[in-house]
Amino acid sequence: MLKTLEKQSTSFNNLRVPGRYTNTPSKGLIVMPDISGFTRFVNSTDMAEGKLIITELLSSILENNILGLKVSEIEGDAVLFYRIGPPPSGSDILRQYEQMLFHFKEKVAEFTDLFHHDSKLSLKLIAHYGEVSEYRVGGFEKLYGRAVIESHRLLKNSIDSHSYALLTDDLLDAVTQVPFRNQEKGINASKLCQVYGDLRNICFTYFDYN
Repeated sequence: MLKTLEKQSTSFNNLRVPGRYTNTPSKGLIVMPDISGFTRFVNSTDMAEGKLIITELLSSILENNILGLKVSEIEGDAVLFYRIGPPPSGSDILRQYEQMLFHFKEKVAEFTDLFHHDSKLSLKLIAHYGEVSEYRVGGFEKLYGRAVIESHRLLKNSIDSHSYALLTDDLLDAVTQVPFRNQEKGINASKLCQVYGDLRNICFTYFDYN
């Protein structure tokens, strides 16, 4: 019986379906820009107007991907970017957020002038690092792994801010440069550790841009 199970396990580990998935996990960077205030915005805005604004804001996020990250998912209020391999420096990740935030705020200001309506939308960003695996479904490349689940859960944190970049300890331990240079520009950095449901305790540093 034991030999049969070992044989089945070996067969599964050697399984390859061309163009579908790989059984080999890799370390990768996950970056999730997320629009704060999205639910309230949808509930309080005309559908045609709201759809136009969110489309433009998500497009702005995609267009300002200066790190050359791949896209795994585009949700209603967020984009899941990733990159397999060693992560960029912490400073580069913060520059990526600053680039997206600057153009996001420009778009919000444009629509505020156009529709005479303050959307009160802002942008936050989660950056995490861990084991992930790519797979394909219907021509779309997706990302699988605990680090993906943790990244989504990290959006449900207790940070009292709507514009911040959150970098986990898993990421900071892997980068070559810790990004505390931004404190010189008046950006406050704070450290937190939180447990999310049945997940492990996750520690992170967040940089408040409010």
